[in-house]
Amino acid sequence: MDCQATGNPKTGEALAKCGVMVGHEQVNARAGVFAATPGAGGPVTKGVYGAVNANGHGLSVQHGHIEGIGSSTTASAQASLLHNKHTNVNATGYHSHSRTHDQFGAGLNMQTSGGHSAALGVNRVPQFDVTTMQASGTANLYTSPSGNANLNATGNAMRHMSGPHRGKSDFGGGLNFRYDF
Repeated sequence: MDCQATGNPKTGEALAKCGVMVGHEQVNARAGVFAATPGAGGPVTKGVYGAVNANGHGLSVQHGHIEGIGSSTTASAQASLLHNKHTNVNATGYHSHSRTHDQFGAGLNMQTSGGHSAALGVNRVPQFDVTTMQASGTANLYTSPSGNANLNATGNAMRHMSGPHRGKSDFGGGLNFRYDF
């Protein structure tokens, strides 16, 4: 049995989950219950989850309920397309259903042993005719010989393909410096 609880006293955000796992690191199945709140005074989401994983591939389902608001169910999948000592490439997909709408999406992500990463994705909410595409990346610019200092450049972009913001794009970027004492 694996039980965890995390929280942020400044915001009131909290998550508690408890579940069981059978199998080992490479092949396993998990199931459990959870409760989460986004912040002080926020609604509590209570639910159940289950997942199966085998050699980097996985399927999961989660059902959550917020009292007085409604429920949502999300099914997701991940496939490991490439895994070696230098690079990991994964494909992901999901479908989420609530009382008011459905949302689904898919993406590709890559991580390298040198600290670089990239991701591409698309999301769709058909009831609102909203489709967005996203791309993001991180480039490791410097890592000290000891590994304590790290400098990364990040970038992201989102394009609204349909919906009220059709044709509009959002861009972002930055530098991130971290030093581990």
